[in-house]
Amino acid sequence: MSRTELKLVNTILEGPAREVALEEALESLSKNQDTIMVDEEAWITIEMIATGALSPCDGFHTQEDYRSVLHTGRLADGTPWPTPLSFAVAGERNQDVLKGLSKGDIVTLINKNKEPIARIITEEVFEYDREERAQCVFGTTDKRHPGVRSIYERMGDRSLAGKVELMTRANWGAFEKCRLTPAECRDYFYKKKGAKSVVGFITGANPVHRGHEYIHRTALENNDMLLIQPLVQLAKPEYVRSEYRLQAYETLINKYYPKERALISPLRVTYIFAGPREAILHALVSKNFGATSFAIGRDHAGVGSYYGDYECQTIFDRLYEGGTKELGIDLLFFSEVFYCTRCGTTATENTCPHGKQYRINISGTSIRELMRYGYMPPKEVVRPEVARIAMQGVQPKGLDENGGSIYPVGSIIKKMFPFYLVAKRLGGQLRDKPLSWEDLTIEDVEKALMDVRENSERILRDIAREVEYFGDVRRDLAPQWILDGDEYARERQLSLIKALEEKVKTADPSADNRMFQSKEEAEKELESAKHVYENLPNSRLDSKKIIWNPLKYEEYH
Repeated sequence: MSRTELKLVNTILEGPAREVALEEALESLSKNQDTIMVDEEAWITIEMIATGALSPCDGFHTQEDYRSVLHTGRLADGTPWPTPLSFAVAGERNQDVLKGLSKGDIVTLINKNKEPIARIITEEVFEYDREERAQCVFGTTDKRHPGVRSIYERMGDRSLAGKVELMTRANWGAFEKCRLTPAECRDYFYKKKGAKSVVGFITGANPVHRGHEYIHRTALENNDMLLIQPLVQLAKPEYVRSEYRLQAYETLINKYYPKERALISPLRVTYIFAGPREAILHALVSKNFGATSFAIGRDHAGVGSYYGDYECQTIFDRLYEGGTKELGIDLLFFSEVFYCTRCGTTATENTCPHGKQYRINISGTSIRELMRYGYMPPKEVVRPEVARIAMQGVQPKGLDENGGSIYPVGSIIKKMFPFYLVAKRLGGQLRDKPLSWEDLTIEDVEKALMDVRENSERILRDIAREVEYFGDVRRDLAPQWILDGDEYARERQLSLIKALEEKVKTADPSADNRMFQSKEEAEKELESAKHVYENLPNSRLDSKKIIWNPLKYEEYH
């Protein structure tokens, strides 16, 4: 079966089947039997299952599948699947409902308004170990990890396994206009556009930046279409609110991409899978939406310092003997992207040889926090039109009473402006001793940002101008004012030389350079002037050759 013919799960009830299910659900609700209220987060997962986003899974995992996924990253039949899908609702009443269920029983799921939204056909109910789940999925049991914390705060002791059937889809509010199912995306790519290859890209809560853009453009060079799937929430207080992130993406595509080759399809999904296995899940989700390849950056699903920089890339080969081939989707791995002012473009360690003194790093976290402090990020890391939108969505806006934020300013510099730690200026001389980022203040952020604004373009421009000035065989393009200035500088320097030559002729060889200048010192003065003349207009001067008086200042007193 080809990728475009992938069989998608579809358990959305429609027509007469939905009407019957609704009647049965309302009856169960009136009798308060086998009914469970779910929050919006659970509703999101149920919808993803029913629409095929999580194919081949058509419901919540049985104990056999659950344990197999935990320990091998596969379903019991050997199909690669990285994270267990569990319906383990918290609450004493909900757990009591689960206790009384038997195979074949139908559980009605209702929303906060007590409206039936879905049902689960019971396969089994089983208990699980939270610590084992945390360790297997996230590689840690530290409750500061968001995924681990969610296990303990949101999940009950028992999990219900069974097929999911959706009666009502959640309203997506502002995102309804670009809401697409996996089947609709596939139809768009392969039937409407006639695409042969599609690159998927899933992105989180930080603003879109030029590191993302680098990945997109590289992917589009060898593929027909680009599928961008921002993770969006409707109510949660994210760092950069979803509406603004989506508008920023649309701005980027409309201004800088061939619009017909890019499609935005937001994903309403929680961050419960945060960790290296999330990268695998995202690749499979992207495949279900029609992608033939999936792009993964350096820190695809970063969670603080829990994982190595490239663990979201190496996880594929570590978990599966067949690597990415088993997943049925190609992987495009990217190194960390930065902007090199010497190259004059975005680059990676694989393509750029220049040192940190030339770099502006592209860190989503630092971009976000720079905006929180009230500064627009450099155009080299975020397009100005994009930054204007994204900055409005940074929440919370304010700083504390000391002018600080939740993120140390030194970290902004370390991650975004590494040149400031090692060089006296962008592209300048290296410091004798690198600065310690822990000691930096908001004033240092301002200095680094101002340096970038003033000099990021200047480095390559100055090099080009110098080469052009001396390299052009014809002088037609050389600015006349520079030619005039150079000619006048040589004329005046030659006049100085003639004056010094006259002074040498009359200098006293026996003078001590205190009351009168000696002939020897006058000759050195003349040699210095000739050195300057020989190296006009723009050659480098030898500092030792233009010092003709070696006496210390104190000796004149």
